[in-house]
Amino acid sequence: MTPGVKKPGAFAQLARTPGVPAAFVLVLLAFGGFSLLLPVVPLAVVRGGGSELVAGATTGVFMTVTVLVQLITPRITAAIGYRAVLGIGSALLGLPSGLLALFDGPFAVLAVSGVRGAGFGMMTVAGSALVAELAPPGMLGRATSLIGLAVGISEAIFLPVGLWLLEVFGLATVAWSATAFGVVGLVAAARLPNVHPAPAQSSSDPSALGRKAVFVLLAGPFLVMVAVSLPYGAAASFLSPALDSIVSGSGAVVAGVGLGLLGVGVIVGRTFAGLISDRRGPGALVWPGLAFAALGMAGIAGLLSVSANPWWFIAPTVVFGLGFGAVQNEALVASFERMPRSRLGTASASWNISFDAGTGLGSVVMGGFAGFGYVVLFTVAAGVVLLVGGPAAVGARRTRPTRDLTLSGRDDKVGS
Repeated sequence: MTPGVKKPGAFAQLARTPGVPAAFVLVLLAFGGFSLLLPVVPLAVVRGGGSELVAGATTGVFMTVTVLVQLITPRITAAIGYRAVLGIGSALLGLPSGLLALFDGPFAVLAVSGVRGAGFGMMTVAGSALVAELAPPGMLGRATSLIGLAVGISEAIFLPVGLWLLEVFGLATVAWSATAFGVVGLVAAARLPNVHPAPAQSSSDPSALGRKAVFVLLAGPFLVMVAVSLPYGAAASFLSPALDSIVSGSGAVVAGVGLGLLGVGVIVGRTFAGLISDRRGPGALVWPGLAFAALGMAGIAGLLSVSANPWWFIAPTVVFGLGFGAVQNEALVASFERMPRSRLGTASASWNISFDAGTGLGSVVMGGFAGFGYVVLFTVAAGVVLLVGGPAAVGARRTRPTRDLTLSGRDDKVGS
């Protein structure tokens, strides 16, 4: 038995690590506020008479700003620390959400989406990197699966809750609920230790990496994540309208349940992948994860082609969630293990950008395919998983370093 890998109570040890519980809460709140409004805003736009292109653009703008802010978040974090970045991110993501209850014009909705995207970008990068920074030795896989647990819980609860609140109480209730997430996030951020990223290593250090090396090492995990996050964006934005077209009115409720169970699938997939990663190293579940994700998208397309009862759609949605979760964790661990400790923020930014850029493209680009029908949309999504994910997985295996770069320092906490 390898010490620190199969040790009983490993997750309990993580929960007792200073700063990890507060970071977990912040990631949960970030994705909770994100999930609460993700399927609600596009559906509200469509029901309000807006086009599907505008509906998809609400998520697209959110994700575009998210990605742009994620690019600079490592530098911001190095300057002011994790606690300040996560506090600012909580405020930007949550507090403007209530404005959606007051202004429903396209420009206002897109502007609010952009501001919220900035907050989401800061929280996702800093939250993931902080958990990796604090992880005890030999527990990087399980630490990243803890992030997945927060994400999965948020999706499982708040994707359906958001749609339910929209149906029962209207958009205003959903919007102000998302604002409350920002307030709680500020409290959680205040409870974080005042941690800063490790200082950059000198160019003479053998583990120091140039930009080209960073790009080569992170490209494989990045593209693997894009291959599954793009279909996720399509499902999150268009599963509700697709089922609404089969059973007007009640289809959105079923879609909410399905998206919630997708989150449960993500929890299971990420947790299992984290355990396997700590024992065998990252990469073992990439191919099964891609297969499950493609099968889920193909299943949704097949059921849409025969206008099946909306409740049947839950099964392929959960299958997709299992694959999506497994690939998420594999890609995140692979990103962290390829970077020295001083570059954890870069690894986190790369992974989060791939997640969010894919989700945004899934909303905008797939919104164009929706014009040819939802069957075409989800068929193309299944093809993306295989045609992008397959070659990316091969490339990731070829570029994986022969040694764990995170073991460059004796005090490194994230090596296994």
